[in-house]
Amino acid sequence: MKILAQYGFGPKDKLDRGLSEGVISGVILSPRYLTPDKMRDQIELLRRPDVCIMMDPEFFATASMRHAEPNLGTLEQWEYFRALRRAALISGTAIPGIIEQSLQTQAKLGLDEWIAPNVYIREADSIDTGIALNFLAQSKVVASKIGAAPVFATLAIDRDTIMNDGEFRDILDALTAIENPPDGYYVLVGSSVARDSESQVRSDICHPQVIAGWMYTNYVLSINGARVLNGYCHLLSPLLGISGAEAGASGWFSGLRQFSMNKYSREVGGGRYPLVRYVSTPLLSHIKQTDLDAFKAVVPEIATGLAQDAAYDGQEPSRTEEALQSWAALGVLCQEYCTGDTRGDIKRFKNHIDRAVELWSEIQEAGFTQDVEPNLERLEAMQAGINLFEQWAELV
Repeated sequence: MKILAQYGFGPKDKLDRGLSEGVISGVILSPRYLTPDKMRDQIELLRRPDVCIMMDPEFFATASMRHAEPNLGTLEQWEYFRALRRAALISGTAIPGIIEQSLQTQAKLGLDEWIAPNVYIREADSIDTGIALNFLAQSKVVASKIGAAPVFATLAIDRDTIMNDGEFRDILDALTAIENPPDGYYVLVGSSVARDSESQVRSDICHPQVIAGWMYTNYVLSINGARVLNGYCHLLSPLLGISGAEAGASGWFSGLRQFSMNKYSREVGGGRYPLVRYVSTPLLSHIKQTDLDAFKAVVPEIATGLAQDAAYDGQEPSRTEEALQSWAALGVLCQEYCTGDTRGDIKRFKNHIDRAVELWSEIQEAGFTQDVEPNLERLEAMQAGINLFEQWAELV
């Protein structure tokens, strides 16, 4: 499975180095951080043979235009980004025009693959679900009128949508019944958590049913011939790859590793600058850089063991080096466990989780307590999520 960069604030040299060093295969650009002119410049800077460059239109964020304090960045400088009357969305009359305007914008930017806009599904049994399904059904129809580029339809769903088991599966059934389906899907699973705190490890995405549902979405869509790209998936990337994903994207801050609609509205107050972290593939965790040497001193096996680790030896790495290490580690996990043999890959990944639990237990026995229990709970949720996915996919 390919690892892509999720674009956000402060890219600096992260993307150029990530592509040059081969730890990412492409970038999903964000119009929230780039004006149309700067987007064009960024595309030209990143363009290389065999590199995937796409743009998430983030149309679902138009819902935040009505917020008392929207936090939309440069989104409102894009022509297609405009709030529509609810009635025009419910009737469907405005949907083809919005899709066309967004895809025309991406075509003019010279992008070879397009992401179609959509609304956000907060609840499975809601009007928004009907609106979203209309966007999904129209994406390929409209794209075919513009050009021959592959189009990924956006499926942006809240974790609570997945928790409604029956209604959620009805959504997937509706997708597989689309008469003229898109070439692929850009899947986002939203959290109610705006951003991680320094000590927070587990989020509401790490719930067995949410993990199972995200995996099942990839499985159902992929076995029906669709290409599946997942945004903001970070440490869940290998599980999505095992279940059929073509690519997964992650960025360099928590808001680029986990999706939340909350980021499109301003929060009261602010947080401290996030701590530098390190992705330990043996621990299946994103640990604080300040813990890395201490953990390695008692359990050396927790090191990922990649060339990017050198940036952490006795020093604090730059934010670019942190991003490169994270992408490289995710790539290693996906290369090892996303072979196309779903049953076999799941069995081997379960063994990896068991080993990660053993390593965390050794760390705990050595006297480290902070973050150990939340990580053990997260691994337990991953294990339970995989088991539930196997039942839904009838793999057991």
